[in-house]
Amino acid sequence: MLRNARHLLGSLALLAGATLSAGSATAQLDEFIIQGENAERILERSAISLDTAKRIATACADLARAEGSQASIAILDQFGLLVYFERMDGIRGVTQVEAAIRKAKTSIVTREPSRAVFNRVESGQFTDFHWGYWYDAFKTPGGLPIIVDHQLLGAIGVGGSGFDERCAHEALTQVLGPQPPLLESPQ
Repeated sequence: MLRNARHLLGSLALLAGATLSAGSATAQLDEFIIQGENAERILERSAISLDTAKRIATACADLARAEGSQASIAILDQFGLLVYFERMDGIRGVTQVEAAIRKAKTSIVTREPSRAVFNRVESGQFTDFHWGYWYDAFKTPGGLPIIVDHQLLGAIGVGGSGFDERCAHEALTQVLGPQPPLLESPQ
């Protein structure tokens, strides 16, 4: 009987710990998504909020300025729809604007950094045509998925800064907390 009581207490402690950690995970996710009446209106409970998207873009723009650079920054929701876009003064032409959007879309399609597609093409695993034609993927680093508590909220794409991927990563880290390490280039 004592053994069963210990087992029951141990199980209750595990359950309480799981409930607390699940509660804190939800609390963190809630900080970055649309809530309440607006979430009900769009029938979606994990859409990145405009405030979060703006904070991420602002952090990236501040990093670009600190490096003496400019950037185009696209924040997409989990369905690939544009939530927020910022084009800093000095960005030249449509190429750098479109690059930011396409990098973010690639991260939505693949649910991984756009560098992963770049690495597969560069290593000969797939062709640029394969990824571009079949998946509309852009094989250029600078797109990262936005993931909070194992939930894809969207993606960021950065173009024109000269350090696009690092700018995106540092902005996500600054706003959302620690992020997975960036992928290495293929050897």
